[in-house]
Amino acid sequence: MGLKSIPNLLYQRLSESLQNGNEIRIRTRETGFVGIPIHLDEEFVEVVYLHVSEADARDESPYARTVWLIKLSEITAVAYPMQSWSKKDLESLLHAEKLVSDTDQR
Repeated sequence: MGLKSIPNLLYQRLSESLQNGNEIRIRTRETGFVGIPIHLDEEFVEVVYLHVSEADARDESPYARTVWLIKLSEITAVAYPMQSWSKKDLESLLHAEKLVSDTDQR
């Protein structure tokens, strides 16, 4: 039975990030990775990370690309974007939560 045939939250979140082109952060037992998923199957996720190459910084195109092929069974955590807020929206949200908390305490 493959990952696609059973509910698997890790696979679902990686698949959503792949479809939406979202940057993710992956932790394994040994290290961490940051990048955008470009391929996903039942065993591996392939993540591309774009960065400035120090060795090529003087060239016309100093950007480099690192592609990581990460075994799904080695992943211990994944961070992915859910929603972003402006500073004003975040302050409003925190203020609303404080009001609800104050009301609950009465």
